[in-house]
Amino acid sequence: MQTKIKTSGSVILSDELNAFIDKKVQKLAVFLKKDDAAICEIEVGTTSAGQRTGDVYRAEVHVTFSGGDAYAEATTNTVHGALDRAVSEARRELRKKKGKDRDLMRKGAGEVKEFFRRFGK
Repeated sequence: MQTKIKTSGSVILSDELNAFIDKKVQKLAVFLKKDDAAICEIEVGTTSAGQRTGDVYRAEVHVTFSGGDAYAEATTNTVHGALDRAVSEARRELRKKKGKDRDLMRKGAGEVKEFFRRFGK
């Protein structure tokens, strides 16, 4: 999976932050093992220039893959916390999409099986 990282505001992409993002992206890559065209775009930044307290840091995760896309956004008081929340939300969306696709496939397969049962009579 290809990863694109963008920083904005007062956030600087350090080696430690880059390693942390790579570690989190690996959790998303589990759902997209077979998709080579998957792209994960991560944006980390501050909410506004003048804000000093409260939920200052924002993280966005946008995963685009052949079956659709997943988007998540989180705002907390630390960069790592915002990334944690955004990645967990994106994982939840990918898991939901995977479940829906599986259920739709099973439903279609059941209907085909029922059609052939009636066709043979």
